[in-house]
Amino acid sequence: MGEGLFIVLEGIDGSGKSSLAASMADRLSPRREVILTAEPSDGWVGDAVRRASAEEGAPLLEALLFVADRAHHTERVSRWLAEGKTVICDRYYASTLAYQSAALGDGMMGWLRELNDKVVIRPDLTLLLDIDPAVGMDRVNGRGAASKFEELEYLKRVRDAYLRVAEEDGFKLIDASLPEEEALAQAMKAVEGVTEMI
Repeated sequence: MGEGLFIVLEGIDGSGKSSLAASMADRLSPRREVILTAEPSDGWVGDAVRRASAEEGAPLLEALLFVADRAHHTERVSRWLAEGKTVICDRYYASTLAYQSAALGDGMMGWLRELNDKVVIRPDLTLLLDIDPAVGMDRVNGRGAASKFEELEYLKRVRDAYLRVAEEDGFKLIDASLPEEEALAQAMKAVEGVTEMI
């Protein structure tokens, strides 16, 4: 994959992923060509994901759409990495494992993982921004952006699933309740540790 670097930020809504991703891109840009991307993607399959979510599609339908969007998005990520670019992605496969297993039931985690394994590439670094779901909900509600996913009991299940995936897959945990500069410092230290190894 050339000299590219693939970094993913995961976490429940309100954990600060988008802000941290942008700050990381700013820090890395003087040294590397950085692509900032997100899932759902900005492609046509990503549009279908957003439509299904807005229309409250069935959880199984949404899970399959997320994986379809990821397959398309991963092709683009692979090209960027082959060109030697650093890709910072706001959400990737762990979001589907966490959110959809919380909606479909823990027994579906293995199936969701198997489905995603067929389309993903392994990031060089995944940061899980961990935060108490009540605090995340307060942040989301404060910006007037609540969605159907922001129900406290549901978000607690999502967080539990994220922590399980993080342990299994070796994610680096960031305390998302920290001030933004401190979270950024932890994230950049993790990036430096990865770049020293590749």
